[in-house]
Amino acid sequence: MNIESRKQEHIDLALSPQSQGPLTTLLEDVVLIHQALPEVSVDKLDLSVEFLGYKLGAPIIISGMTGGTEKAYEINRKLAEVAEEFRIAIGVGSQRAMINNPSLTRTYKVVREVAHSVPVISNIGFAQLKSLTFEHIETIVASIEANALAIHLNPAQELMQIEGDRDFEGIVNIIAELVQRLKVPIIVKEVGNGLSREVVEKLYSVGVKIFDVAGAGGTNWVKIELMRAEKAGKHLTLYGEPFVAWGIPTAAAVCEVRSVANDITVIGSGGIRTGLDVAKVIALGADIAGIAQPFLKAVIMGNAREFIQTLLNQLRASMVLVGARNIEELKTVPILIKGNLAYWICARKLVLRNKRAYIHCCSTT
Repeated sequence: MNIESRKQEHIDLALSPQSQGPLTTLLEDVVLIHQALPEVSVDKLDLSVEFLGYKLGAPIIISGMTGGTEKAYEINRKLAEVAEEFRIAIGVGSQRAMINNPSLTRTYKVVREVAHSVPVISNIGFAQLKSLTFEHIETIVASIEANALAIHLNPAQELMQIEGDRDFEGIVNIIAELVQRLKVPIIVKEVGNGLSREVVEKLYSVGVKIFDVAGAGGTNWVKIELMRAEKAGKHLTLYGEPFVAWGIPTAAAVCEVRSVANDITVIGSGGIRTGLDVAKVIALGADIAGIAQPFLKAVIMGNAREFIQTLLNQLRASMVLVGARNIEELKTVPILIKGNLAYWICARKLVLRNKRAYIHCCSTT
């Protein structure tokens, strides 16, 4: 199957309820402490944040999803309209397809043509870096006038993909070179299995300062690839079944990444579905929240504006109910962490940025 056909299949499967879970984000283990006397006015709330040299209207990124097909052109155009109107950042899907077929460049470039006053993020897979020249990377960034390059780490998806890559050696050195040579920042992201402290420490040491955790709990690309394999009658289905529940839940991934350093930008993504989820990941340690599948679904259903308005109203309500007037204050509100997330933080000895986070049932020994 060619890349264009695969991308179309990915869009269709990502909209299926079967593509979600089975792990949760563990955000259900994060409790924002209700403040009955918030001393906050809804009309005076400030949702703005600085990101990639822009002032965003809200701490939200439309995570990169697609490109490389005619249907993707229309999806990216509509997503870009929302990004521009609400002043939120936007990424594109993997640009590998346009390297193989330059005529597909327009399906990505449309994002910058429409969203001309917000950050736009290029995207390439880490496994493809070994076969691409520096000129290739410069081309995909320049083609959409991107403000950053996202390199997505997706080893679990690649292993389950019929056409997937299998060689992941030497990638850190390539990323280190790109950090030094590329004129825009590098964002390292997962695609639904989460980033660990160890991976972030390694990449932070070579100069990467922006990380998108893309944790488990939302769209499951292992599941999607296994559905594709089953449809094609390939043996990967049985081989991959134990890895359907593989990964680091989003809330745990935010804690993993944030524990490495305070001078990094953390994007909390993976199963973010509501404005309350956005508030929780920020209180937990993220700077911005990334959302993908719900935006895709909203665009297909024709209610993308209504979705983002609801999301922002939920975020505003969350901020009022914890007494936060702006996003910086939201990062420091009292939260209770319980259940499996508390166990994860304690077992991994993770240090949280929010000093008003109360972790339930941690041993003192």
